This record gives sequence, C-alpha cells and structure tokens, in this order.
Amino acid sequence: MKSKAIKLFLLIALCGSARVRAQSPSPLEGRAAPRLETGVRVGPAVPSTTQLKGKVVLVFFWAHWCEDCKALAPILGRVLEKYRSPDLVVIAPTRLYGYVADGRSAPPTKEVPYIAQVRDRFYPFLRQAPTPVSEANQKRYGIDVVPTLILIDRNGTVRFQHAGQMTEEALDSALQGLLRT
Repeated sequence: MKSKAIKLFLLIALCGSARVRAQSPSPLEGRAAPRLETGVRVGPAVPSTTQLKGKVVLVFFWAHWCEDCKALAPILGRVLEKYRSPDLVVIAPTRLYGYVADGRSAPPTKEVPYIAQVRDRFYPFLRQAPTPVSEANQKRYGIDVVPTLILIDRNGTVRFQHAGQMTEEALDSALQGLLRT
C-alpha cells in the first residue's frame, strides 16, 4: 500500500510539473539531437542517423501510466495524419517503471508487453513507430516530464521541445514550418 501511495505521489508531482516546465526554453534547441538507445524496443527498429538524414523527426516521450500523454493522443493522431509522408518519421521513446496496470509490480518481461498493449490501445497511430524502451533516452534528452514532444529538422538539429500538454494549432504550426524547409 505504501508503494502505491509513493507511486501516486510521484505521478501527481510529474504531471503537475508538466504545466510549469512547458514554458521553459529547451537547452537542446539548436543542438544536434542525441542518439537514441535502441536495445529494448516495441515495434520496428529505430532508424539510424543516416536513415534519418533529410527527414523531419517527431520524438514523443510518453509513459504507460500518463493520463496527459493519453489526452494528447487525439491531437497527435490528427496532426500526424495531416502530414503523413515519407519525410516525417515518428519515434516514441518510453521507459520501464517497474509496474503495470493498477500499480502491480512487474519485471521487464511483463512490463514491455504491457507497454505494447497501452501503445496499441491509446496510440493506434504509433503501431508502426519505433518505441525504444530505455531510461537512457530520457536522460540524454533531459526529459523529466511526460508527455514531451521534440522536433528534429532534416539536418538532425533539435528545433523544438515542448513538455506537457500542447494545442493542435501549436503542434501543427511547429511541424508545418519544419516540413516546408
């Protein structure tokens, strides 16, 4: 019971901080995008840096427990449908949290399939997107709040980072600007 209370407190703290962090400038903007660790994953392999050259990349950091991530899903789905093209690549990193539904503790062998179930249920537009599962990716990108959206330009430079909820209009505008160049 104490473990569930701690997890609940952490969830509330993380989701609450998303609204504060959303206004902070990103130290990654204007810098080369960090490499994504690709060992454990759900779905296809993460494309190599060479394969991503010349493409716009949307990186969606999310978590299986995150209600704000799920609330963002319809917006993401509509915008990605609007701009669907071979020039736009979506990667959806997440990490292990040590539990599954209802806060039940779970080893990675149980949590990874649970991540796939959540992805398929709440994010059907991500079924064919690479989903690397690694805490290292969150550390490399400085992610301490989910959801976080990152846009990488055709040269591999981070051009946009937004933590927390986002309007469809704002995401559309940011993505449209990169796809035109």
